[in-house]
Amino acid sequence: MALLRRAATTATAAGAVLGLSAAPALACPKPITAKGPTYRYDAAFAKAKTLVVVTGGKTTTVRLAVSGLPSSTVGKTLGAHVHKNACGPKPADAGPHYQNPNAAPGAPPHGKEIWLELKVGKGGRAVAKAQVPWTIAKGSAGSVVVHANPTDHKTGDAGPRLLCTTVPFGS
Repeated sequence: MALLRRAATTATAAGAVLGLSAAPALACPKPITAKGPTYRYDAAFAKAKTLVVVTGGKTTTVRLAVSGLPSSTVGKTLGAHVHKNACGPKPADAGPHYQNPNAAPGAPPHGKEIWLELKVGKGGRAVAKAQVPWTIAKGSAGSVVVHANPTDHKTGDAGPRLLCTTVPFGS
């Protein structure tokens, strides 16, 4: 928890705490940082904390750090994805996965979405990073959702939504 508390103070601290190197050239003057979660949809995740750091330029990089996950998740992989809408009181409020509108027709989900796979370690901590060769237009995406299962690479499904953090993508 201290990991996320310190990291949330500035984007620079977030990069240092997550063990990230300097951010690439950005479309905006600094990385977007969001701490949360905004909503917890499963009581077992009441102590969970999230930190999302987004950097951009000609690519989009999303970094996610989670702490306080229940001991039942240690050793498991949880899928996480960028979703179209901001979080809401209901899990479905975040809407579907954000999909790159410029993706080739018929592209598989992993070719047009942003997926992060969280391998939960000792102490209920997990980190993940995803980089895609495109950017997210302002207002096109609104959250990062942590799911109960690993992502199915054929369908993109990762099961029930556990945590949702609103992220101001493209700002």
